[in-house]
Order: sequence, then structure tokens, then C-alpha cells
Amino acid sequence: MYPSRVRLAEARDVDLVTNVLIIAMEDNQCWQYQFPHSATYYEDHWNYTRDLVRRFLSTAYDDWIVMVVEIEVEAGEWDIVAVSVWDVSYVNKRIHGRGYRPNSPLIDARQFGYGRRDADHKHVTAFLAAEQESNQRWGMDMADRDGVVITFNANPRSTPHYERLGFGKMGQQVIQAPDEEEAVVVDCLAY
Repeated sequence: MYPSRVRLAEARDVDLVTNVLIIAMEDNQCWQYQFPHSATYYEDHWNYTRDLVRRFLSTAYDDWIVMVVEIEVEAGEWDIVAVSVWDVSYVNKRIHGRGYRPNSPLIDARQFGYGRRDADHKHVTAFLAAEQESNQRWGMDMADRDGVVITFNANPRSTPHYERLGFGKMGQQVIQAPDEEEAVVVDCLAY
């Protein structure tokens, strides 16, 4: 077992975080459905994903926190193996009141993404990606401390992992575009 640590991602991590995110999402059914041409147009996929990650890591987007899990592969050499992106806009909402509008790297990144060839432009993406092996409680501890609820949709394959961590399954959602034969099933979870 490798020693591991959790830390706040920094701007210098943009390429490593992008790489982990793309690798982690390769077997995610929703990701494949929204980016069906990612293998054919890998450069587009990499560039636009990197742009989104760059925005998440920017201090201009203070409604978001990116955490990474690193393992020590050799003495003093650490590799990022897991990534989580947290919407912490509730902090600014509490400071600025009901009229506060959270900043959105997802929306801002889309304005540059209309020419991308890796995506299916009929669909919009939102995601939380973490490797199943990563059993870190940072986000749950933060939710407990701040008195907020974490909600997200997960691949049903990962639901047992989240249930072991204390998340409850609220239901299941089937997402199917009109005239499509395939559907995406997600479990709705809360902590």
C-alpha cells in the first residue's frame, strides 16, 4: 500500500488533474454518452477538459474547490490518483445573501466549446469524478462542519461504495434522450 495524502489542487496541477479526470471518466456511462467522439477527437477532448479544469482551479472561481488524492510512488515523488470537484457556493451565498449568483466554470467553458468535435452537442454535462478506491472523508467532514447536505448522481456501480461511507440512496433516475435506444441510469444520493 502506498502512502497517500489529500490536498487542495493548485493551478500547477492542471495537466495532472485533467489526465486523472479523463482516465477516471472513461468507463462512466454518462461521460461516454455526452462525449461519444472523445477517442476520435482526443485533442479536442483533452483541450476542452483542460480548459474546464483550469477554470475550476482558478481563484476567480471561488465557488469551487478541487481536491486531489496523491500517493507516494517513490521517496518524495507523489502522483495524483483521484480528483473531486466541490461546489462550495453556499459559503458565498451565506455571505452575500439570497441574490448571490454562483460563478460557473461549466457555463463559462461552454462558450468556447461549441466547435468541439468530441461532444454530442445535444447534451450538457455535469460531473463529480472520484475513483472508487478513494475513501476520503474531506467533503463529508466539511458538510458536517458547515451543516450542509451533499447531493449528487452516481453510477449505480459505485453506489455501494458511497453507501458504506454514509450516503443514502434517494432514488434512481433514468435519462433517455428522445428517439434514443440507449438510456443512462443514475442513482441519486445524499449525505
